[in-house]
Amino acid sequence: MPAPDQTVPPTRERLRAALTSQLRGTPLSRITVSGLAEEAGITRQAFYYHFADVRDLAAWVFRTDVANGILAHASYGQWADGLLELLVYVRDHAAEADAVVRSLSHRELESFFFHALRPMMDAIVGELEEGLRVDGEDRSFIIDHYTLSVLGHFMHWLATGMRDDPAALVDRMETLMRGSVRASLERFDRRRGTPAPPSSTQS
Repeated sequence: MPAPDQTVPPTRERLRAALTSQLRGTPLSRITVSGLAEEAGITRQAFYYHFADVRDLAAWVFRTDVANGILAHASYGQWADGLLELLVYVRDHAAEADAVVRSLSHRELESFFFHALRPMMDAIVGELEEGLRVDGEDRSFIIDHYTLSVLGHFMHWLATGMRDDPAALVDRMETLMRGSVRASLERFDRRRGTPAPPSSTQS
Protein backbone atom coordinates (compact mmCIF):
# COMPACT_ATOMS: atom_id res chain seq x y z
CA MET A 1 0.00 0.00 0.00
CA PRO A 2 1.18 3.54 -0.71
CA ALA A 3 2.42 6.05 1.82
CA PRO A 4 -0.29 7.74 3.90
CA ASP A 5 -1.93 10.88 2.56
CA GLN A 6 0.11 13.90 3.60
CA THR A 7 -3.07 15.78 4.57
CA VAL A 8 -3.68 13.40 7.50
CA PRO A 9 -3.08 15.13 10.88
CA PRO A 10 0.33 14.27 12.44
CA THR A 11 -1.26 12.76 15.55
CA ARG A 12 -3.18 10.27 13.45
CA GLU A 13 -0.03 9.38 11.56
CA ARG A 14 1.82 8.72 14.82
CA LEU A 15 -1.03 6.51 15.99
CA ARG A 16 -1.02 4.69 12.66
CA ALA A 17 2.70 4.00 13.05
CA ALA A 18 2.27 2.88 16.68
CA LEU A 19 -0.55 0.49 15.79
CA THR A 20 1.34 -0.95 12.84
CA SER A 21 4.39 -1.49 15.03
CA GLN A 22 2.46 -3.21 17.82
CA LEU A 23 0.48 -5.44 15.46
CA ARG A 24 3.73 -7.06 14.34
CA GLY A 25 3.90 -8.94 17.63
CA THR A 26 0.61 -8.39 19.46
CA PRO A 27 -2.97 -9.37 18.56
CA LEU A 28 -5.32 -6.42 18.10
CA SER A 29 -7.40 -7.57 21.08
CA ARG A 30 -4.41 -7.11 23.43
CA ILE A 31 -3.36 -3.66 22.22
CA THR A 32 -4.36 -0.86 24.60
CA VAL A 33 -5.04 2.82 24.24
CA SER A 34 -2.43 3.56 26.91
CA GLY A 35 0.22 1.57 25.07
CA LEU A 36 -0.53 3.24 21.76
CA ALA A 37 -0.59 6.71 23.30
CA GLU A 38 2.74 6.10 25.00
CA GLU A 39 4.39 4.83 21.82
CA ALA A 40 2.96 7.71 19.80
CA GLY A 41 4.11 10.26 22.37
CA ILE A 42 0.63 11.63 23.05
CA THR A 43 -1.84 11.61 25.94
CA ARG A 44 -4.82 9.29 26.27
CA GLN A 45 -7.03 12.37 25.91
CA ALA A 46 -5.39 13.13 22.57
CA PHE A 47 -6.08 9.56 21.43
CA TYR A 48 -9.77 9.87 22.32
CA TYR A 49 -9.98 13.18 20.48
CA HIS A 50 -9.31 11.28 17.25
CA PHE A 51 -10.64 7.76 17.87
CA ALA A 52 -13.25 6.06 20.05
CA ASP A 53 -11.09 3.01 20.81
CA VAL A 54 -8.35 0.78 19.38
CA ARG A 55 -10.72 -0.90 16.92
CA ASP A 56 -11.83 2.50 15.64
CA LEU A 57 -8.18 3.37 14.95
CA ALA A 58 -7.62 0.00 13.27
CA ALA A 59 -10.68 0.49 11.07
CA TRP A 60 -9.49 3.98 10.05
CA VAL A 61 -6.02 2.69 9.14
CA PHE A 62 -7.56 -0.11 7.10
CA ARG A 63 -10.02 2.15 5.26
CA THR A 64 -7.34 4.75 4.49
CA ASP A 65 -4.82 2.21 3.23
CA VAL A 66 -7.44 0.44 1.12
CA ALA A 67 -8.67 3.65 -0.52
CA ASN A 68 -5.13 4.90 -1.20
CA GLY A 69 -4.05 1.51 -2.51
CA ILE A 70 -6.89 1.27 -5.00
CA LEU A 71 -6.46 4.81 -6.30
CA ALA A 72 -2.75 4.21 -6.83
CA HIS A 73 -3.67 1.67 -9.51
CA ALA A 74 -6.54 3.54 -11.15
CA SER A 75 -5.78 2.67 -14.75
CA TYR A 76 -6.77 -0.05 -17.20
CA GLY A 77 -3.24 -1.39 -17.35
CA GLN A 78 -2.80 -1.60 -13.58
CA TRP A 79 -6.23 -2.29 -12.09
CA ALA A 80 -5.66 -6.05 -11.75
CA ASP A 81 -2.39 -5.43 -9.91
CA GLY A 82 -4.20 -3.00 -7.62
CA LEU A 83 -7.03 -5.43 -6.93
CA LEU A 84 -4.58 -8.23 -6.18
CA GLU A 85 -2.70 -5.92 -3.80
CA LEU A 86 -6.01 -5.09 -2.11
CA LEU A 87 -6.93 -8.76 -1.59
CA VAL A 88 -3.48 -9.65 -0.29
CA TYR A 89 -3.53 -6.63 2.02
CA VAL A 90 -6.93 -7.61 3.43
CA ARG A 91 -5.81 -11.19 3.96
CA ASP A 92 -2.54 -10.14 5.60
CA HIS A 93 -4.25 -7.53 7.82
CA ALA A 94 -7.03 -9.75 9.08
CA ALA A 95 -7.21 -7.98 12.45
CA GLU A 96 -7.78 -4.57 10.87
CA ALA A 97 -10.20 -6.07 8.35
CA ASP A 98 -12.13 -7.71 11.16
CA ALA A 99 -12.32 -4.35 12.96
CA VAL A 100 -13.85 -2.79 9.85
CA VAL A 101 -16.31 -5.63 9.34
CA ARG A 102 -17.41 -5.44 12.98
CA SER A 103 -17.73 -1.65 12.98
CA LEU A 104 -19.85 -1.41 9.82
CA SER A 105 -23.15 -2.96 8.80
CA HIS A 106 -23.20 -5.05 5.62
CA ARG A 107 -24.74 -2.11 3.75
CA GLU A 108 -22.11 0.30 5.08
CA LEU A 109 -19.28 -2.11 4.26
CA GLU A 110 -20.59 -2.59 0.72
CA SER A 111 -21.01 1.15 0.30
CA PHE A 112 -17.45 1.82 1.51
CA PHE A 113 -15.85 -0.61 -0.93
CA PHE A 114 -18.13 0.53 -3.77
CA HIS A 115 -17.04 4.15 -3.31
CA ALA A 116 -13.41 3.05 -2.97
CA LEU A 117 -13.51 0.96 -6.16
CA ARG A 118 -15.58 3.30 -8.34
CA PRO A 119 -12.86 5.93 -8.99
CA MET A 120 -10.66 3.14 -10.34
CA MET A 121 -13.37 2.06 -12.77
CA ASP A 122 -14.04 5.69 -13.70
CA ALA A 123 -10.36 6.07 -14.64
CA ILE A 124 -10.46 2.85 -16.68
CA VAL A 125 -13.51 4.02 -18.63
CA GLY A 126 -11.83 7.39 -19.16
CA GLU A 127 -8.88 5.67 -20.82
CA LEU A 128 -11.00 3.45 -23.05
CA GLU A 129 -13.70 5.86 -24.26
CA GLU A 130 -11.45 7.80 -26.66
CA GLY A 131 -13.16 8.31 -30.01
CA LEU A 132 -16.57 7.25 -28.68
CA ARG A 133 -19.63 9.28 -27.78
CA VAL A 134 -21.36 7.92 -24.70
CA ASP A 135 -23.77 10.17 -22.84
CA GLY A 136 -23.37 10.86 -19.14
CA GLU A 137 -26.06 8.52 -17.84
CA ASP A 138 -24.87 5.60 -19.97
CA ARG A 139 -21.26 6.22 -18.99
CA SER A 140 -22.22 6.27 -15.31
CA PHE A 141 -24.19 3.04 -15.78
CA ILE A 142 -21.17 1.31 -17.33
CA ILE A 143 -18.91 2.46 -14.49
CA ASP A 144 -21.43 1.27 -11.89
CA HIS A 145 -21.91 -2.07 -13.66
CA TYR A 146 -18.25 -3.02 -13.65
CA THR A 147 -17.68 -1.60 -10.18
CA LEU A 148 -20.52 -3.78 -8.87
CA SER A 149 -19.09 -6.81 -10.67
CA VAL A 150 -15.72 -6.41 -8.95
CA LEU A 151 -17.42 -5.55 -5.66
CA GLY A 152 -19.63 -8.62 -5.79
CA HIS A 153 -16.68 -10.96 -6.17
CA PHE A 154 -14.79 -9.14 -3.44
CA MET A 155 -17.69 -9.27 -0.96
CA HIS A 156 -18.24 -12.96 -1.70
CA TRP A 157 -14.54 -13.59 -1.11
CA LEU A 158 -14.81 -11.84 2.28
CA ALA A 159 -18.01 -13.70 3.19
CA THR A 160 -16.41 -17.10 2.45
CA GLY A 161 -13.46 -16.47 4.74
CA MET A 162 -11.01 -15.36 1.99
CA ARG A 163 -10.43 -19.01 1.14
CA ASP A 164 -9.86 -18.52 -2.62
CA ASP A 165 -6.33 -17.70 -3.69
CA PRO A 166 -6.23 -13.93 -4.43
CA ALA A 167 -4.04 -14.33 -7.53
CA ALA A 168 -6.33 -16.96 -9.07
CA LEU A 169 -9.46 -14.89 -8.32
CA VAL A 170 -8.03 -11.71 -9.83
CA ASP A 171 -6.79 -13.63 -12.90
CA ARG A 172 -10.31 -14.94 -13.57
CA MET A 173 -11.81 -11.47 -13.15
CA GLU A 174 -9.22 -9.92 -15.44
CA THR A 175 -9.92 -12.58 -18.08
CA LEU A 176 -13.64 -11.80 -17.96
CA MET A 177 -13.16 -8.03 -18.14
CA ARG A 178 -10.40 -7.94 -20.76
CA GLY A 179 -11.98 -6.11 -23.70
CA SER A 180 -15.43 -6.09 -22.11
CA VAL A 181 -15.33 -2.47 -20.91
CA ARG A 182 -14.37 -1.11 -24.33
CA ALA A 183 -16.96 -3.36 -25.99
CA SER A 184 -19.64 -2.01 -23.65
CA LEU A 185 -18.69 1.57 -24.47
CA GLU A 186 -18.83 0.79 -28.19
CA ARG A 187 -22.29 -0.74 -27.88
CA PHE A 188 -23.63 2.35 -26.10
CA ASP A 189 -21.90 4.56 -28.67
CA ARG A 190 -23.67 2.72 -31.52
CA ARG A 191 -26.97 2.95 -29.67
CA ARG A 192 -26.77 6.75 -29.69
CA GLY A 193 -27.42 6.77 -33.40
CA THR A 194 -30.13 4.13 -33.33
CA PRO A 195 -33.74 5.35 -33.18
CA ALA A 196 -35.68 4.11 -30.18
CA PRO A 197 -37.94 1.13 -30.99
CA PRO A 198 -41.63 1.96 -31.41
CA SER A 199 -43.74 1.70 -28.29
CA SER A 200 -45.76 -1.49 -27.95
CA THR A 201 -48.43 0.30 -25.96
CA GLN A 202 -51.84 0.14 -27.63
CA SER A 203 -53.34 3.58 -28.38
